[in-house]
Amino acid sequence: MDSQNVENIEILTPHSTGQFAKLDAKLSAILEKMDQQSKLTEELIKKVDRQTTELVALRSEVASIKTKVCGEMTRARAYLPLQPFNQLEEFLQFEQTLQDEGVMKNIILDLVKSSEVSCEKFVRSSWRLLLTDEVARQCSWRGTDAKKCVRGFRITLAIRTAFKQRFALEDAEFDRVTQKFFQYAQDRLSKAQKLVASKKKKLETSIDLED
Repeated sequence: MDSQNVENIEILTPHSTGQFAKLDAKLSAILEKMDQQSKLTEELIKKVDRQTTELVALRSEVASIKTKVCGEMTRARAYLPLQPFNQLEEFLQFEQTLQDEGVMKNIILDLVKSSEVSCEKFVRSSWRLLLTDEVARQCSWRGTDAKKCVRGFRITLAIRTAFKQRFALEDAEFDRVTQKFFQYAQDRLSKAQKLVASKKKKLETSIDLED
């Protein structure tokens, strides 16, 4: 090897060493970042595992609450009618069952569970659980020769008691809403009957046109 080639090698070697040093530094930086990413990934996996565990626990709790609520609703139907009474005689028979203090207590507990947040809606929905407008029109707050007096009924006391447990209001508010409920029962019934008749007439007209 001549002296010129040797000189070239001596010149290139330090330069090449510097490049390797830079590459080594870059590689170290990349490896460090990968290590950081790996640690971050492990931390995220741990968080996901914790959240999964919490979610499973939450679902279990919800299922437990749902079972409890459904169980209470099933029990409630043992006291509240499945459908509102459409015959006055049936309603009066139900009223007699409330002479039993145990039944009375359970009816009150079931009524308190209403989801209504308005005091007026609470009272009206409570009555609608028990009787239709057909029965309501045959009753009134004070009673008449032709209508039953609901003021002294046990079911009225049950709804009033539930009302007072749910709302910090006076008896007068309960009385007012209940009086209006029975007072306008005939009007509601008449409107419903007219609506049914109107729909029936439209249906008959539609059938005639098709023929």
